[in-house]
Amino acid sequence: MPPHSSHRLQPLDVGCFLPLKTAYNRQVDSLASSYINHITKLKFLPAFKAAFYKSFTESNIRGSFLGAGLVLFNPDAVLSKLKVVVCTPSPPAEQPT
Repeated sequence: MPPHSSHRLQPLDVGCFLPLKTAYNRQVDSLASSYINHITKLKFLPAFKAAFYKSFTESNIRGSFLGAGLVLFNPDAVLSKLKVVVCTPSPPAEQPT
């Protein structure tokens, strides 16, 4: 895997987990506006469930894999976004005999 490319090659990180984080932050903001300043397990689970169902939709999941070039397999979709520098290693120095 090319260096600094995992964010391009792991589609769910960008396509689903980022929207999950955003949706969960909105749920927490909503709780805070209701003067709930401490999130217990009982408050966390409904907030996370609502955020999960908003972010892990079929269209988000499909779009993630399509955008990463993994479905329909298209390596150029990923490679065109990377700055890959190809370098050939120098041959080893000859040892004096």
